Amino acid sequence: MKLSTVISIAEGASAMLGFPCTKETLSEGERKVLKRLAVAYGQRASQMSDEELIELYNSIDISALKADLDDEDSGADGTGEGTSDDDAESEGESEPSDASESESDAEGTGNLPDADEFQPTNALEESIVEIIKKVHPSLEHDESLDVDKIKDLINEHGVSTVTVELKKPSGEIIKDDSLKHEKLPTVLKALLRGDNVLLVGGAGSGKTTMASQLVSMLGQAFEQEDYAFGMSGAMYQAYEVKGYQDATGNYVESSFVKCFRDGGLFLFDEIDASNPQALVALNASMENEVADFPCGVVKRHANFRLIACANTYGKGADREYVGRNQLDGATIDRFKPIIDLDYDEKLELAISPDRNFTKIVQKLRRAKDGLRIRHIISPRASIKGGKAIVDGCELEDVLAEYVFGGCDAETTERIRSEAGV
Repeated sequence: MKLSTVISIAEGASAMLGFPCTKETLSEGERKVLKRLAVAYGQRASQMSDEELIELYNSIDISALKADLDDEDSGADGTGEGTSDDDAESEGESEPSDASESESDAEGTGNLPDADEFQPTNALEESIVEIIKKVHPSLEHDESLDVDKIKDLINEHGVSTVTVELKKPSGEIIKDDSLKHEKLPTVLKALLRGDNVLLVGGAGSGKTTMASQLVSMLGQAFEQEDYAFGMSGAMYQAYEVKGYQDATGNYVESSFVKCFRDGGLFLFDEIDASNPQALVALNASMENEVADFPCGVVKRHANFRLIACANTYGKGADREYVGRNQLDGATIDRFKPIIDLDYDEKLELAISPDRNFTKIVQKLRRAKDGLRIRHIISPRASIKGGKAIVDGCELEDVLAEYVFGGCDAETTERIRSEAGV
């Protein structure tokens, strides 16, 4: 890109943002201008956060660029002393975008990937391949379609688009490419084997969301259209799950009994906040082929599956989750495997209303974890806070209300200082 064009973009940014820019987040128009500037410097602007765009902009010396342009003009007019080989080499090094642009022009359409050589593994990659087939080789070279950028796009988004293959009893294979947690295929395989699964993860890690996605997949795998989904929060009395007889003597069935009898997935949510004695009463129904309920002895359906979610490993309260109970060893033993469900940051970015805000939240979360501060910064903060940002709320207000709510000023400052936010 010509130096005069770079200067023009930089001056436009300066008129819009001032210099240096002291903002932390950009408006859509400001972001677009700085992305143009980043492209001019040979950067992959589509992957840059607001912080990175602002840092690049603040590093530019417009006066020095103008002086370089004057030197170029003098040399072209024959009024200057010309340019030595050493100067030319130095100038080439200081403007990598010109060199890369020349190289790209020389390659022409050859810089586009050959779609036939790439084997897609999910729906996103298949879509990209179809686009490439349509534009290549008839389309003239476009910087936005170079090989590295397409690969980066696949790497950035393809991880969250986890492909799950389901084999029906009939032998038919079904593919699911929807956005999901990276651990979902592992959990699905365990459930298909008939295991009772315990998911352990922080608040907002997607445990209950995963369970609702699994219901549809299991129903397809079992070819059971009426595959049920039942769930219970923290349980304090066994009747909450086993059902009970009301004052008139009629049996009131629970969703657990329905799933157990007719086939379905039952979710014990926040099982580590339940009454351990109440859970012990259900141990037999978690493992045996038949179980005794107030309505009588019920046979376990072949497609009944059980999944539980917890913030701890059933060993009692910890520094963040102080309201958790120690669970009976016999109850814990009935859940195998026990799967750690960490925050899936790539999935968090994929579903975020505002990616730049989410990146800030993720930096703050890592800083908080490094300082071992007892405060939860879950994906709920980035998603709900991102919606507030999109609605026009100020960044500082959103951070105070969605990320640092309940934190004292000193703790908030420690986290922000550690994260550099």
